[in-house]
Amino acid sequence: MVNRNYKKGAGFEYEWMYYLIYHHFDNVRSYASKGVADVRSVPPKWAKSPLVIYAQCKNTKKEDYINPKERRELHECQQKFQCMVVEPFKKNRECLVKINCWELDGEIMKPEAFLKKYYGIEADSWKVWRNNWFRENVKRKPLD
Repeated sequence: MVNRNYKKGAGFEYEWMYYLIYHHFDNVRSYASKGVADVRSVPPKWAKSPLVIYAQCKNTKKEDYINPKERRELHECQQKFQCMVVEPFKKNRECLVKINCWELDGEIMKPEAFLKKYYGIEADSWKVWRNNWFRENVKRKPLD
């Protein structure tokens, strides 16, 4: 029997991964959410930052809550590996990204604003991406 919560969480991890694939990132998803990050994403060569994104995805009613032990591990991970640790989460069926997710009051923004600010990528909104991704013959946003 499949755990509904696991299925819901894994589905959101795939959504986040495909959003970044659509914007030319290379991704690796951790099997069964093992390790610090659920999804690791390498930016395209032409992005303004070379930092790899470590995403700890949350798709719960608690929105952006991460327990203290996990927050500590995420902060240590960012310091050790010099990466960008973020927490994509859903609020009212909309995706948001929390920067510095080990802080309770970390900066929160939409995914397209995150990619613009930190990577210089003009990204489609979550809604536009979902509409394009599931249509035939539309796989990736064209390169600039």
